[in-house]
Amino acid sequence: MKIIIFSVAILFIAACAGIKLKSDGHRYLENVEYNVVDAQSLTGDLYVPNTSGLKPAVVVVHGGGWTSRSGDMEGVSKKLLRAGFVVFNIRYRLAPEHRHPAQVEDVSAALAWLYENADTYQVDRQHISGWGYSAGAHLILMAGLNRQQPPFLSSIVAGGTPADLSAWPNSPLVYKLIGKGMSEAGAEWQNASPVNHVSRNSPPVFLYHGELDSLVEIEQMAYMEKALRDKNVPVETYTVKFLGHIATYVLAFGAEQRAIQFSLEHITEKADI
Repeated sequence: MKIIIFSVAILFIAACAGIKLKSDGHRYLENVEYNVVDAQSLTGDLYVPNTSGLKPAVVVVHGGGWTSRSGDMEGVSKKLLRAGFVVFNIRYRLAPEHRHPAQVEDVSAALAWLYENADTYQVDRQHISGWGYSAGAHLILMAGLNRQQPPFLSSIVAGGTPADLSAWPNSPLVYKLIGKGMSEAGAEWQNASPVNHVSRNSPPVFLYHGELDSLVEIEQMAYMEKALRDKNVPVETYTVKFLGHIATYVLAFGAEQRAIQFSLEHITEKADI
């Protein structure tokens, strides 16, 4: 009877803390607050693998055209968890209510929170990476390419990336993000483009993109690759054959597997330095 009562108490405490206890032994913590801005709580879901010792970590950033959370990144997060990463799958403020650079600031705040709370979740501070798709790829690149404070990322994985916003001068989504058209705010559009934030100290980047992407054309991957190579930043690309933007998010299994391996490889390389 005492064992039953104790077990029920543990389950009650876990539920109150937003922790899901799974049979695989991993911990799932929902709605973990990483910042508060203008009375708005910013949260993410934390996945902690059932392994001992310090663990690498990844901050995962969803897409949705900066205006919604249409891609929740749960599938990628679970794959990273099974590969041994602590995963922080975050939410951020959305346009048009919140304009650039609010979203980049939120991603940076999430990276800083994970770094500051590394001991609590057995995260290796030297091995924190980033992963995003679509708008999320744009944001993790903006937050991670030229960081001026820790964590300095081990690597970045970016899928379906809007790399150079000036390619869409009439885009309603970019207009919602910036709040002004390119004709009147060209400098702001350029400043909000990841291709313009690469430095020689940027982390290695893995880019993947659907061959038939008509929302974010595959040329965007080439633009980002060139910007990285021009600064001698390690970069690898992966073209997902026969798929468009949404299908690549859903079905890019080979790309995701290679991206996870890329992240693990660059953790090892960083450790050897």
